[in-house]
Amino acid sequence: MPFYVRFWHTIRCCLRSLLGFPGFLSCYTAHPASHLRLPAAYTLLEYIGPNTGRMLSETWETLRGDQHRQQRLFRGLSRILISLARVPQPRIGSFLFGTDGTVTLTNRPLLCNVAILENDGAPRTIDETYSCVEPFVADLLNLHDGHFLANQNAVEDAQDCRRQIANRTLLRTLSHHFVGGRSRRRNGPFRLQLTDLQQSNIFVDNDWNVTCLIDLEWVCALPAEMLAVPYWLTGLGIDELVGNNLVGFNSVHQQFVSVLKEVEEEMLRKSSLSEEGGAVTLSSTIHDGWESGAVWFWHCLDSVNAMLTLVEDHIAPPFSHVSTDAEVLHKYWCQGSCKVVNKKVADHDKYVEELKRLFNPSSGDGQRQ
Repeated sequence: MPFYVRFWHTIRCCLRSLLGFPGFLSCYTAHPASHLRLPAAYTLLEYIGPNTGRMLSETWETLRGDQHRQQRLFRGLSRILISLARVPQPRIGSFLFGTDGTVTLTNRPLLCNVAILENDGAPRTIDETYSCVEPFVADLLNLHDGHFLANQNAVEDAQDCRRQIANRTLLRTLSHHFVGGRSRRRNGPFRLQLTDLQQSNIFVDNDWNVTCLIDLEWVCALPAEMLAVPYWLTGLGIDELVGNNLVGFNSVHQQFVSVLKEVEEEMLRKSSLSEEGGAVTLSSTIHDGWESGAVWFWHCLDSVNAMLTLVEDHIAPPFSHVSTDAEVLHKYWCQGSCKVVNKKVADHDKYVEELKRLFNPSSGDGQRQ
């Protein structure tokens, strides 16, 4: 990049800061060379070589029992969570890069599971940023319901359909226990969070010091209550965290929160955090969510297919057993819920028939490999 371009960009940054212009000016600027002005949108990619590290997933199963490596991983993840959340955000949403180099929080919150559900047929329900938690939660619930209606293979039979609809009804009914309220930050401030933090997106060295993260396009400003200890730290799926598995995860959860609290205190002593910024409360926010059970509610919303299991295993038991109420509860999901049940069963039967025709060895196209 020529010197005069970089110099002018620096002047612009200073002027925008002094004059209080909205939007943050990024480090990126247009290149003056005409041959680089592409007629279509493009993405800047960074090459991650072997010297940077390896995906955590490559050594996860064999080394996750190493306590020293685990502690280094916890510290690295804690620093990342704190660094992202340290600056309070005024709205729920995602960042948008403008053609003039500005970065603004004006894009809809594009969580990883939102993109997956929409690509799988769910009608788009999230089209804006949010200044309040309740409408954001309502639109997420609508997205899950829309995916359920669009998925031909969503149910096995009428009984299963009524059970699923009852769980969805129950989740909406109980949502006020986890959203809003005087002690919760319903109107913000909101915190930047990674919505696709999993082993294959984390690069580490041989000692499991975090060296790199990928898939950062799924970073969103979200309610602070959505911050949680990664459920995969015990090597299990979120739907497997019951019984003894839940006891084991609780131990790892306590260790992670303890490390997070230590890192917060270290950064506070170095004056890189402030109480007003709220980042020092991350450990207490995560701890409170775990103790109250709210963590399971938020996992229902940011999951792709674990919502119903989480409702039955964690949300419903403190109140009642949903299986005994499904015949009644499913009728309150929408008007004409019985017609929905009949349609979903018919969709499933049609789906099965299409699969049979597709993989029938005696079909006219012969056997498929």
